[in-house]
Amino acid sequence: MKKKIAIIGMGVSGLALLLALSRLPQTELADMEIICFDDKKYFGRGIPFQKDDRSALINSPIDDISFDYRHMDDFVKWLTENRLDTNHGYVSRSLYGQYMTQRAHDVMDKLPLTPIYQKVDQVIYLPYSHEWQLIVKGQPFPTLFTELHLACGQLPVLDPYKLQGQPNYIDDPYPLNSLKGKFQNLPLGVIAKPTISVIGTGLAAVDVIKWLVQKSSATVVAFSRSNYFPTVRIIDGSPISWRYFTNQHMNDILKQKKPSFDLPHFEELFLAELEALGFSDWDKTQRQFLATGIKGLQLSLDHPAQLYALQQLASRVTDCFTDLWPLMTLADRKAFQKRYGKAIINLRNPMPEESAQILLEAAKAKRLTLAKNIKEIVSLDDSLLLKSDETDDVGVDAIVNATGYHLTDSNLRLASPLLQSLVDKKLCQIDPFGGLSIVPETSQVLSPQYGPLPTLFAHGALINGPIFQNNSTIKIQKMAERALLKPSHR
Repeated sequence: MKKKIAIIGMGVSGLALLLALSRLPQTELADMEIICFDDKKYFGRGIPFQKDDRSALINSPIDDISFDYRHMDDFVKWLTENRLDTNHGYVSRSLYGQYMTQRAHDVMDKLPLTPIYQKVDQVIYLPYSHEWQLIVKGQPFPTLFTELHLACGQLPVLDPYKLQGQPNYIDDPYPLNSLKGKFQNLPLGVIAKPTISVIGTGLAAVDVIKWLVQKSSATVVAFSRSNYFPTVRIIDGSPISWRYFTNQHMNDILKQKKPSFDLPHFEELFLAELEALGFSDWDKTQRQFLATGIKGLQLSLDHPAQLYALQQLASRVTDCFTDLWPLMTLADRKAFQKRYGKAIINLRNPMPEESAQILLEAAKAKRLTLAKNIKEIVSLDDSLLLKSDETDDVGVDAIVNATGYHLTDSNLRLASPLLQSLVDKKLCQIDPFGGLSIVPETSQVLSPQYGPLPTLFAHGALINGPIFQNNSTIKIQKMAERALLKPSHR
């Protein structure tokens, strides 16, 4: 009997699954039937790489991102074949989406695959057979599936200030080319030079700030809990030979009879690696090379050699944490996040230099400022007030939420009906760090009712919580491959 596989979502993680399946022998593929579900709009490119304003750049250089991590030169080859510029280090996310779509069709042609250009409303689990019934457009889909993969990374926005439904508030800035229309729909009246606040200082906020500076006359007031922007990506640097976060050391940990890893062990490795790279202790390193706001961007540009080393170290930590993070206790993970988390993320997810230059110029022209320690946002008749317990309150005409997307208990009500249904039926549960709880080695979903579900798997942004920083195309590909090609799975 053929194995019937359903994949819900055909963005980055759904395509990573197809890529992994394409590596199987033809004899195995002959015994499979693969059916993929997604909106036609996003099928083969996903939400991050949808058609959008050209200012929305990929945040990795063109030679550091690929549809297939085993062929890291593939994107540059595609650009060359299509007579597109390869001298520019970064391209728009929309252009990368075109490349993804073409490569997606190439892979789909090699697989026993049927595309369904519809959303899945809900799923029904048959516990005795471990099969899955899908509901599409209110009707049962005629196939019972022996394996179900959740690759539906369309997650709800975070709403830390409970502004949903308020006037003069935009809850989701994407796609950026829809922002003009969204602003026109707000009750702003005729304001020649509005003051717009952006909640967030991460990569999504950088996109929004750039758009506002380049496409409007607005003055921008940005803020977040930390007020740290991502660092500026430093491209030039020699490969680093790790002395402590080595493959051998990682293997030694993972091959233990009962693998374990704790915060003191991390700090021992991390601080030793810092010293080997020429840095002193972590506190001094942060004071010298990392800072909040615009100063942090300038430090990146003023100290490229040191930032290159720190960015490479943060990437190495993130790679190792794919396996080490799940071994740590909840208390150790929380302590890590408090002491190291924000810096590691901002080093590991840097912005292109051209984006930094736009922000620096905006700050110089007094079109970009940062508000400090905003504790509350009050909606007035025709404006909003950013209230701080340290500085004067700041009045703004509108607010754009650019805090990003994540699945948590607090915003589950804003998630898709499918995700809400999965949690309500106790087929899935929210991880303490957000996303769905899984068995890290296999990506099998952990159900509060059934335990590990042998035929339900989650991928990509859905597991960005139990899997540390599972938000890069390369890491998502590797995780999908590990889940699908693991001998115990097949």
